[in-house]
Amino acid sequence: MTISFENLITVYQNLFKRYEMKTTFYFLLCLTVISISTVSLAQEKEEPFIVSPLIGDNLSLEERDYYNLLPTINDFQWAVFFLNPDSTLNVKVTYMKNSVQQDTIINNYRSLKSLVLQLNAAENPESINPVKNEDYTGNEVSVLYKKGVKVSGNLLSASPSSLIIYSLNCDDDVIDINCATLIKPADLEKLIVKSDFNLGRILYPVVTGLSAMLVYKMSLGSENNTLNKMGENALTGFAIGCAGALVGLGLSYLFPIIISSDEEYPEPINEDDIKGLSSIVRYKDFEPYYIQHSK
Repeated sequence: MTISFENLITVYQNLFKRYEMKTTFYFLLCLTVISISTVSLAQEKEEPFIVSPLIGDNLSLEERDYYNLLPTINDFQWAVFFLNPDSTLNVKVTYMKNSVQQDTIINNYRSLKSLVLQLNAAENPESINPVKNEDYTGNEVSVLYKKGVKVSGNLLSASPSSLIIYSLNCDDDVIDINCATLIKPADLEKLIVKSDFNLGRILYPVVTGLSAMLVYKMSLGSENNTLNKMGENALTGFAIGCAGALVGLGLSYLFPIIISSDEEYPEPINEDDIKGLSSIVRYKDFEPYYIQHSK
């Protein structure tokens, strides 16, 4: 049987394709096995993180009670912390249920900085002074509990571990810890932020500015309303319009036109929500101060 050169080329091409497919398959298989092994090895090598020398790498029941950590865990036995790349902490909690030891993982429990601050505050309460937020605007918020109860006030601080609300009936200049309420995510249904917008800050300047320019234009006599004086009239009209707008801006504070709107943050409140709330919280982290002073 005679095999032409073209047929020989075709045979070699088919053999090469089969070899290439097998090589690709084995390469992907090896890559998958290596990836799975790497992840498993990383998980096995994950070690508890020492948050502070005060508690070491294992939070005992006595330490939990003394530092007021994880107070909602019933029949608590011990806990260990694991540090995330974003400096938040995961907690593996061991507890008893029906006389059986069980474990649970709390992801993004709170930031490392916040927890260390609370530990130090227990040893030296006078060292804790909450840092004020320079962008604080004092918006009113309402918290709806899962039980249906609703609480309103100003937001002292917001974090993945808690929200702290300050009563509107209390003195806002000197914080009274008895007027503050700490709300855990497990109890939260949603957070409602009330936003007030003064429409007058836009409407009044526009109206008064345009009105001033119109009055100026109408006051020009025929001898001044010429092509030669068009540039001069435009500059003068613009200056008068700006002056009118400033008058309107002042009126917006005397006679504001307030438009209210509500923005809802359903549970769970994530990191993006916390960043969005950063302009209305009074303190960057009030939880350690609250815990130490509410004992």
